[in-house]
Amino acid sequence: MVPQNLVSIVLVLAALVWLSIRQTTWSPVSPDRLFRGPVILGIVGAVMIVSNGQAASFDATDIALLVLELAVGAAVGAVIGLVAHLRPLSEEGRRTWEARNARRPGVTEPRFEARNGWLGLTLWLALIAARIAFTVWESSTGGHLAQAGGVILLLLAANRVVRSAVILWRAPRVLTATRA
Repeated sequence: MVPQNLVSIVLVLAALVWLSIRQTTWSPVSPDRLFRGPVILGIVGAVMIVSNGQAASFDATDIALLVLELAVGAAVGAVIGLVAHLRPLSEEGRRTWEARNARRPGVTEPRFEARNGWLGLTLWLALIAARIAFTVWESSTGGHLAQAGGVILLLLAANRVVRSAVILWRAPRVLTATRA
């Protein structure tokens, strides 16, 4: 196995495990940092595709399938954001946030925490299954996109960006309803 492929596999698996765990655990939501992870995933994915030279071999079919795959990822992210559980920041959540951000002055303290729960995890796993289906479909057309390990990171980035945006949109309404 080529070392570059091994690094790609390890990065993708690490992202999958990390995101799976985060689906079912409460975590403080800081608007200042909500998009940091998805942006990093997107950048790493794009760099992987470009550095491996795979982007040069993409044709119109590859690009169309990539756009379709990213749209599906974004749509699933929207649904996950809609089913996410939100609550005012607990004392434990506040302590966790303060411990992680003690040396970062100027970061806005979160007012709420979120978790996607089992339904969110199920939707997220369905997205991974859809990615596998896209890979099989794309391979059957003779395309090159299926072999680009960075594409799954782009998919995850699109999913998380939209999920984050929906959660930020929902948060004020949920917090107001919780206090009432």
